[in-house]
Amino acid sequence: MNRDSSRLNRLMHNNKFLLIAAFFLSIAFWASIKVNYSDNSTRTINDVKVTLDVTQAEENDFTAFFDEQELYVDIVISGKSFDINSYALTRDDIIVEATAGYVDAAGDKTINLTARSNVSGVEILRISPSTVTVFFDRLASEEFNVEARLTNDISTLAAEGYVVGKPIASVPTARVKGPATVLDRLTKVYFMASVDESKLPLTTRQVLPAEIQYDVTPQRNAAFLTCENVGTAANPATIDIPVTKEEAVPTVVKFINQPSAFETNPPDVRISPEKVVINNTEETYTSFNVGTVDFKKLKNGVNTFEFTVDEKSAALLQDPTQTEFSVRIDLSEFSKRTLDLSGNSVEFLSRAEGFDYLASLKSSGLETVTVIGSQESLALLKPEDLRIEINVSSLDTAKSGYQRVEISNISILSDQITDCWVYGTYQARVRVSAK
Repeated sequence: MNRDSSRLNRLMHNNKFLLIAAFFLSIAFWASIKVNYSDNSTRTINDVKVTLDVTQAEENDFTAFFDEQELYVDIVISGKSFDINSYALTRDDIIVEATAGYVDAAGDKTINLTARSNVSGVEILRISPSTVTVFFDRLASEEFNVEARLTNDISTLAAEGYVVGKPIASVPTARVKGPATVLDRLTKVYFMASVDESKLPLTTRQVLPAEIQYDVTPQRNAAFLTCENVGTAANPATIDIPVTKEEAVPTVVKFINQPSAFETNPPDVRISPEKVVINNTEETYTSFNVGTVDFKKLKNGVNTFEFTVDEKSAALLQDPTQTEFSVRIDLSEFSKRTLDLSGNSVEFLSRAEGFDYLASLKSSGLETVTVIGSQESLALLKPEDLRIEINVSSLDTAKSGYQRVEISNISILSDQITDCWVYGTYQARVRVSAK
């Protein structure tokens, strides 16, 4: 018996050695049974990415539009514990596929999912969800107007003595790219922003980063749209909020049919209120027009008018309830004179070809007219200085007899008389006959 055999004989008779050897052999035997003969178990793997195959659709000039978040599914698998535990198998070992196939029309398409494992001995029990919906359409682009909007109540933003103007988007228009049928329903692009309450009240101009939103229904389709010329790091979408010190501008009226002398030297006008505060807008206002005054309605003496501005004009005012304005025009220094028109000729405007027109002034009560002006000019005025103009475009050429029509204008021909006007409106009777 050699030395090695003697050592082995001593080990075999060593109880401690045999105990340790038996322990390791039992573990190996248990592991072998566990791996090869244990029952199958299940496991759920979350957020497995779906691989989308749209090759055939693209060959037919259709583009796939989808929300990336909808391309993740949960997979339930079955297999032996040793094969499907998180060390042996990860989500990268599961392949989930969706093949769109042939597409010939725009719209949603529901595609069934298939899954397989790169690890042998693994069975796919369930895919949740088992389908994915993809929108297919022709790719298009179009230009749209951009509107800036704030989530805040704009009337509460300014500090006392300051005015917040209309928010302005960083670009007036945006070129939007996306599905053609979705662009057909899109009406406007919005830049949305919020003013941080910690910055209130505002006393200076603010430039805020904006979120791009699309006015389209259903709203899910907005995810398929992108702006080509804005919204990038190089050209971010922003909203500019003008903030200026509150300043009042004078109220004014507009005159029409005024004599030339009043174009550079208007009459004395008093308006109540005399000034208003304009909301800051893209346009600069130096005055606020409350209405239009026709010189035909101005007599010698004191003239008073009440004007109510329309909604569009009222929206310019910091106080939108201030819609009523009183106007007083003092022409007490002027005189009036009545002139006989019985011998005056008439000029017909917008005549129909092939017809003659005859005006009867006397039968219409148009024997005299009232002229307002300075005493000096009125003394120089003669009846033949007045020209009567009648627009006859509204007359019925097929109708016999006289038709009543309003006189368009009675003007003063003399270049020497520049501060007189005909007061009131007049009518005439006109007869139309074929030549």
